[in-house]
Amino acid sequence: MTQKQYEGKYAGAITLDLCHGCSALWFDGLESLGLSPGSVLELLVEMNDHRAASRNPLGDNLACPRCHQRLVRTANMQRSTRFSYWRCPGEHGHFITFFEFLREKNFVRPLSPIEIEDLKRNVRTVTCSSCGAPVDLDTGAACPFCRAPLSMLDARQLDAVVAALKREEAEREDAKRRGLDGSLAVRLMEDRVSVSREFRKMEPGALQLDVSAGLSGAWSGAAPGRLSGGLVEAGVAALCALLRSDH
Repeated sequence: MTQKQYEGKYAGAITLDLCHGCSALWFDGLESLGLSPGSVLELLVEMNDHRAASRNPLGDNLACPRCHQRLVRTANMQRSTRFSYWRCPGEHGHFITFFEFLREKNFVRPLSPIEIEDLKRNVRTVTCSSCGAPVDLDTGAACPFCRAPLSMLDARQLDAVVAALKREEAEREDAKRRGLDGSLAVRLMEDRVSVSREFRKMEPGALQLDVSAGLSGAWSGAAPGRLSGGLVEAGVAALCALLRSDH
């Protein structure tokens, strides 16, 4: 795995282990929660820029890189979004695919039946964003290998999440410049309340496939009836282009 440092939310740097060939990440302890808002967006760009043309299949017996115990497949939920990862029984950390990391951070949601029908009118086969296997839309709306449902980045939800992360990062940088410290426990609670408030404001809405710039770009270079990449990958690529345009 490749190591890269990212700024922590409260103090110091966090060194993450990235596997671009498998499109996955290893987090020691609670590193995933310790990333600064700006680092989360930076990590999205990093994983997208190094996305391999063909993804390495994950092994059946994954081991902790710290204690070498066999990792345990674990399911969790972030608000209403389910995600999964492989955790170390010794609590040294967890291994998670980039797709599941996006679900954990609430960037991704499953497609609705109406969206799946819209997608079928354009393509017949897509790539599973979770494992990279082909998914025939005529036979179902879930990957036949890993059973992950077809998912995509929701436009309204994406706008809200990115805006919240940028606002938090700007506030954090401003606090650093002014030399504010304060109680870590109080700041953690304030952050949790702030994020919960933002998600309560969000309106449920579907991303219209035929007007999505990221998906249109993916369709334009694909063979007839086939989307060369996953729906989530197309959305992440569009998001990264937008983030770069902001700088």
